[in-house]
Amino acid sequence: MSREELNTRLRELLSSREPEAHALPRTPEGGLSLFAPPSPEHRFLPSLPAHLEQALSTAAHFMALANARPGEAGLAAVLDAANEGARRGDPEWVRYALRLFLAHHPEGRELTVPPLHERAPHLVLPSRRTMPPRKGSPGVPGAEVWLDYFREDAGLNEAVETWRMRYPAAGHPDPTQPSRRVLPERHAEAFWHTHQQLLARYDTERLSFGMPRTAPLQDFTAPLNEAYDSRLPGFAPRPPGLSLQGVPGYGVEDHATRRDRLCAAASSGLMWHGDTPIDIDSVEQLAHTVESTPASLDGEAWRDPLGPHGSYHHMGQLLLACLRSPRDKSGLPGVLAAPATAARDPLFYRWHRHVDDILDTWRSTHEAPHDLSEQTPVRMRAWMTEGPAPMHQSPDLLLCLDKDVPGLGSPDFDGQRWGEEQFGGEHWDGRPPSFPMTTHVLHTHLAQRPLRLPDGSEVLKPRLEHEPFSYFLRMENLLPREQRVTVRIHLVAEPFVDERRMWMEMDGFVHTLRPSERAVIFRPSRLASVVRERGWPAHLLLPRGRREGMLFRFQVTVTGEAQETETSGEWGYPFNRPFAPGQRIVDLSKRPDVATRNIWLIHEEG
Repeated sequence: MSREELNTRLRELLSSREPEAHALPRTPEGGLSLFAPPSPEHRFLPSLPAHLEQALSTAAHFMALANARPGEAGLAAVLDAANEGARRGDPEWVRYALRLFLAHHPEGRELTVPPLHERAPHLVLPSRRTMPPRKGSPGVPGAEVWLDYFREDAGLNEAVETWRMRYPAAGHPDPTQPSRRVLPERHAEAFWHTHQQLLARYDTERLSFGMPRTAPLQDFTAPLNEAYDSRLPGFAPRPPGLSLQGVPGYGVEDHATRRDRLCAAASSGLMWHGDTPIDIDSVEQLAHTVESTPASLDGEAWRDPLGPHGSYHHMGQLLLACLRSPRDKSGLPGVLAAPATAARDPLFYRWHRHVDDILDTWRSTHEAPHDLSEQTPVRMRAWMTEGPAPMHQSPDLLLCLDKDVPGLGSPDFDGQRWGEEQFGGEHWDGRPPSFPMTTHVLHTHLAQRPLRLPDGSEVLKPRLEHEPFSYFLRMENLLPREQRVTVRIHLVAEPFVDERRMWMEMDGFVHTLRPSERAVIFRPSRLASVVRERGWPAHLLLPRGRREGMLFRFQVTVTGEAQETETSGEWGYPFNRPFAPGQRIVDLSKRPDVATRNIWLIHEEG
């Protein structure tokens, strides 16, 4: 069977033509029974250890089949087994197991997973909730509707779903020995960094509407005013005013106990097992415990929701997924129950803000700050002339709209050469005003994109997009020898510049500078590492901005091999750790290996 035929079969297997409508597990008396053994008659809930274990065991079986017959024959055997499993049981957990196989087996990674909007269009339909007037208070619960375009974005929800496949809480089967489990490399780092970045972007979108930052969901008795009705088949709406409810075998009091223990551990730096204190050595240890994973400090009890620290992150999201009107007898959960739809719900962000606050409490209190005393031997200029320099107007951080770069759309366009001709050589000391092709304004708009449904009909779905742009970065190698450097680009809304958790990662790449070179580096935004390596949707690379313009700041940070070795290439550097006492984020702009540039983001409303 050819790869093309295998991909066709895979597309058919992963396509969910019929809406998933299985109810939550229930007792014979009708009460919720989330901790019952998985059953094909009930909803598959990958947040529950027993359900995830079932999918992982099936994925391990798929890996064994692929190993027994390498190449196309083995992949065909996997698809045969998946088809048979879906026919005899719940197709949802079989699809989940198949995605785990595709994410972690080298043969599986050769196949192409169709995008979410193609394999399950019914999961990305717009809710089309009524918009409140913009003149109303941005603090009213109904104002959350303004952010539906972001939360309901198909690319965003696919990214969240894919992260759960790459980093399953229980680890994944080892492709070389499927009966063995391994935790993906940097699992805990991905857990906290991915959610922190998502929150930074979400709160920046909120700022564009004048809305406050996301409030952490830490009070389990307070009413939750953020109603949400996804209007998706197979999911229940949640009315406003409900408060967190327990389930049989796990009450709100149980959840609050684990909250208090984790918050105390984050503050004190100690976790307790009975009368035995355990020092928390890293944020990774705490993240493994909060999530939880087999690397949890709870040890063998990591799966037990009632263990010392429980499965706090997953159980919190699951309890929220079970909230629905007392009059709702459907037995269906909310969208928080499924990785492909969870990010649609405003409570997803409130819950993860609370979890991130726990992790950041430990970091802010106990983690050593980065040693920023050593500078990379490169130079980027803050300004050109002598005397007082305007802040954050580096002439070495240049932006061009792609439409203003002649020939950029041509297949043989050499952006590096063009950049050197325009901004290097005799133009090295030129300031941005002398370069008419550069800009300090970037543009976004809300497009209406057609979503094709299985019956051939189409619906229009809003999608935030931006005008393509490119970076041209100028830096001078201060060494008489070749130097390999890492270039990181971050963006932040001006009101958040002092909040290290609000700096959004835009790009990161490695570049080799020739001896004493005055380099011009061409970097189109379409190559952004957060898109190509982390899975963030390309069309959401830039925040929305405002119609009248919204002030942002770009920062380029350059590190050499010595610093990369010291930090192990930590995600989010240099904003991933607290700054030393007396140091401020703005102080970075005074360094020659850092360049900052203020820009405006204008949202064009059609």
